[in-house]
Amino acid sequence: MKRLYDVLKDCKKEEEVKAEFCKYFKYKINAFKSIDHYTEEILFEFKLDKNFKNIRNVAAVIAQTMYYCRLLKYGNYTNPLPPIIAVIDKNETFFFETKKFSKFYTSNNYDWDRAASCPDQELIKNIEQDKEIRNIHIYNLQQKQEEEQFKELLKEYAQRQLFLFKDLDKKVITEDNFLEVYKQWSLLFGKYVQNGRKPSEYFLSDIETDKSNKMGESKVCFDLGDGNAKIKSLPMKDYDYFWSLYNKTNIKEIPLIRQKADRISEDYERRFTGEFYTPIEFAQKGLQYLEKVVGKNWWKTGNYRFWDMAAGTGNLEFDLPSSALKYCYISTLLEDDAKYCKRIFPDATCFQYDYLNDDISFLNNSLNLDYKRKMPENLVRDLQNPKIKWIIFINPPFATSNVTEKKVGKESKDTVSMTSIRRMMTDDNLGETSRELFSQFLYRISKEFKNKSAHLCLFSKIKYLNSKNDQKMHDIFFKYKYEKGFIFPSKSFQGTKENFPVGFLIWNLSKEEHLENQKITLDVFNENVEKYGTKEISTSNSTNLLNMWVKRYKNTYVMPAMSSAISVSNKTKDVRDTVAEGFLCSAMCCGNDVSHINQTCLLSSAQCSAGSYSVTPENFEKSMVIQSVRRIIDTTKNWTNDRDQFYAPSEILSQEFINDCVVWSAFADSNNTVSLKDVKYKGKVYQIPNNLYPFLIKEIKNWQFSVDNISLQVSSLNEDRFLAKWLQNKNLSQEAKKVLEKAKELYKYFYKQMINTHWMNFKIENWDVGLWQIKQALKQANLGTEELNNLKSAHKELSKKLLPQIYKYGFINKDIELFDKE
Repeated sequence: MKRLYDVLKDCKKEEEVKAEFCKYFKYKINAFKSIDHYTEEILFEFKLDKNFKNIRNVAAVIAQTMYYCRLLKYGNYTNPLPPIIAVIDKNETFFFETKKFSKFYTSNNYDWDRAASCPDQELIKNIEQDKEIRNIHIYNLQQKQEEEQFKELLKEYAQRQLFLFKDLDKKVITEDNFLEVYKQWSLLFGKYVQNGRKPSEYFLSDIETDKSNKMGESKVCFDLGDGNAKIKSLPMKDYDYFWSLYNKTNIKEIPLIRQKADRISEDYERRFTGEFYTPIEFAQKGLQYLEKVVGKNWWKTGNYRFWDMAAGTGNLEFDLPSSALKYCYISTLLEDDAKYCKRIFPDATCFQYDYLNDDISFLNNSLNLDYKRKMPENLVRDLQNPKIKWIIFINPPFATSNVTEKKVGKESKDTVSMTSIRRMMTDDNLGETSRELFSQFLYRISKEFKNKSAHLCLFSKIKYLNSKNDQKMHDIFFKYKYEKGFIFPSKSFQGTKENFPVGFLIWNLSKEEHLENQKITLDVFNENVEKYGTKEISTSNSTNLLNMWVKRYKNTYVMPAMSSAISVSNKTKDVRDTVAEGFLCSAMCCGNDVSHINQTCLLSSAQCSAGSYSVTPENFEKSMVIQSVRRIIDTTKNWTNDRDQFYAPSEILSQEFINDCVVWSAFADSNNTVSLKDVKYKGKVYQIPNNLYPFLIKEIKNWQFSVDNISLQVSSLNEDRFLAKWLQNKNLSQEAKKVLEKAKELYKYFYKQMINTHWMNFKIENWDVGLWQIKQALKQANLGTEELNNLKSAHKELSKKLLPQIYKYGFINKDIELFDKE
């Protein structure tokens, strides 16, 4: 049989090591929650070439596996905690017993929110200093005898059943994971205990110490309380196996589990898998972050009150301990949801309440204690009690009315957001932000909790931190101290197609601080609820946004409105078909955040989008910088920067950077400028030149043209295009020169091969053909692949040069600061 070392030695990636190892031993890979390969007997972790002679490297890998052990011991998974862990790279391997490192994965002294691949550095340090790590034997696979010893031990561990391992570290049943444990228990034993009593009653008896006892070889006696005992015959092999994995539950945990069990129902599972509900694991994480700010077990003091005024079916509250519920107010817009919350949270005050319309006059009449309010009397009393501290825990709805849409005949959400609060906001001159239900919630909260000790814990999109439309909100009332928070991907919500950051931020309403003066740093979680970095959110004033940096000149004359490079728009309403004096091209520049960067391009005539403007000689350089900045960031686009804003540069730009941006924009895929002949528009005929044609006439007259009409045009030319003249005598960088060189080769090739293309398909009738037209014609004819790739490669190198400068000049914040990987 071929040696294992010979199979692994040529592997180039960690995944190859795993694949080849499992193939060698005929294992079917079982990747579970980021674990490389899981079996009940052995947990496998694979590396490429880690050098396990270095004890620090050994400690780092063990630290990574501690995250998996903690997940299996305390998480919502029924998989047993394997007694053995095996670590393999292509040169070395080692085993260790799980229980010998249990003091680490059971400790609360480490940051267990992190992704396992980037473990807490303090954990690595402590494992490195622990005596157990020095007892680990490293098997050198290059030595045949060592390899054989490893394989023999692997075979022994893989064949030993769990119950043969003494003193296994059993899993813990808590109020956090009991539902998954119950599902496993019910699957094994539910059908054996059915007799008119719920299987969950037997389960709750079984997990409590001294409440169930084996009788003989096949029966269990369950104490169901009130002197009621039932004896049931169970498959004892399965029963022994189950209790080889779990410990009986701590007596203090039993009441909490019993209370929380009442919240479980089919109705619960149906409601809480909807796309509009915050995933429970992130709601749970939000409650954990709250405790980091206000203190663990905050409800036990009796001084705090918790209010979710947009609760829906109570998804955010589900993980609250039962003992906290009597201090909680849970209100929701729909009566049906309020009734449901009353059933699953019987100890909380649950009620139907329209937070944007009910009791609004109370906000301006707070001193009139005789005023009759819709809200419950105990809530009124608590709001009037200056000693009460408040926790507002909320995921407000998002809906925005659109007056412009009404004007152009589209359906508007205006009636959705036309609330009593919106009218108050309009009176306060809050402008655009008053149209959003989200902002309306924040506005009323600012009134309701003014001069109170309160923390606002907010699940939401993060655009309210830096959107231009929310600047007045920041200036007038949202001036709170940021305490702590995180973001996670929107795809964690079932049914969500887009992927953008959803934030959970905690604000101290009793501490005033302007948003733009604060540093907002958020932890970053992936869909598996693993923290792997931090992200700073810019909160600069909206007057610094990039789309306000360039001067936009008044449009004075008509040109055909274009919907694409060569297509005239057929819009009949809200047509934008005028351009400014000195017009060179249109710059489409919609929105100001990363989510809108696909709406960035250059066109040769008027562009019918509201975000477009006329590029003229006066704003040409800035316009090309904007095009480059927005489109280069497109190469780094992901869910974490999807809502990041672009800003005007924080320092004076070098001329080399500007020149590079002009060249980059001229040869980017987003440059859709073309040359068009005899364009009919509104009863007139227009000639549309390509002002971004890059080469001088005196140069191209020496080129070869395969189409006579183009050749005749060139022979009689006497006026160069704007870009060709701009490029003259410019001190270009080597990277920019390379782009121009490859572009010239492409243009010369096209003119020579033009006769072999269907050029009229792309309306190529003029000498100053656009780059977009050239690319389309060549691709359709399956020509010029080498020339196109050469230009693309040179252009990509220029992108790499510009990207770090985009961050340096402050056009956009750097994205995630990743934790160090082990």
